[in-house]
Amino acid sequence: MKIIDKQLLFISSDERDSGSVSDFTLSMPPHLLTCRSDQKMRMVLNDVVMPYTWYNVQGTNRHFEVVENGGAPFQVSLDVGSYHALQLRDHLASKLNSASSDHGAGYTYAIAFHEVSSKFTFTIGSPGGVNSFSFASDTNDLGASAYKLLGFSKGSINTFTQSVLQGTNAISMMFTDALYLHCDLLNTNVDKRAGTGSVFHLSTAFAKLPINTSPFNNIIFHNVNDDYMLNILDRRVTELHFWVTTAEHGVITLNDDFSFTLKVEVYEDDEKRMVEQNSGIGELMRLLLLQNHVHHNDRKSAD
Repeated sequence: MKIIDKQLLFISSDERDSGSVSDFTLSMPPHLLTCRSDQKMRMVLNDVVMPYTWYNVQGTNRHFEVVENGGAPFQVSLDVGSYHALQLRDHLASKLNSASSDHGAGYTYAIAFHEVSSKFTFTIGSPGGVNSFSFASDTNDLGASAYKLLGFSKGSINTFTQSVLQGTNAISMMFTDALYLHCDLLNTNVDKRAGTGSVFHLSTAFAKLPINTSPFNNIIFHNVNDDYMLNILDRRVTELHFWVTTAEHGVITLNDDFSFTLKVEVYEDDEKRMVEQNSGIGELMRLLLLQNHVHHNDRKSAD
């Protein structure tokens, strides 16, 4: 393979032509990313710099359902924002007490956070009947999304024992442990979450960015050995669509713009060309041998 041309493409989500920080489109001049019919292009991710400033409570992980005194379930929704464990504890208590007053039995909730186990314990004052927190999936998953924040399992229904309910898992204050950068250019990457979740499918995921720093710092990612590369099928690229998701391919709302660098290479397949040339030479040699054989037989017949 012979590299004919190489250029670096510096991209910032702030320079987008449409969309949001998390999902945007760029228009490219038609003469910039192009190659001849006998050439091919590929795009390699060089680096990404992204501020780790998104909220750990977002629209997709802030809901759960509560049943009080065996009544109809109602939804409790946390406010979007960034919380540490103690702030979340106090916010949960406020939201539960308010929702219980408006929709339930008018209970008073107290919440304790255990630093060693990183679990919450929920206590109801003077409860009656059956009381539970539910993270079972529904049609829009709004009642099942806050299970990590509260320290329970996805799809679980957790019933109070008398007046107490303890979290089954350590709470997780991280919204996601990695991000996927997606691109609309065709690639051969595969991912189980790209389809139904039962088998692997072709994916739009371009690169996986591990979160290796604390909040309010920059995530700095460097590609190694050109691991994240896209082979471009078209001869000309005039528009690029990028978007970011969580490691579970969920929606994430970024608060700040980010930037990355792409290396675009135009190359020729020397090996394929040599094989084609050698095949042509081989075919020519075969024809010459056949001609010589026929000529030799003709002369032998004449003698």
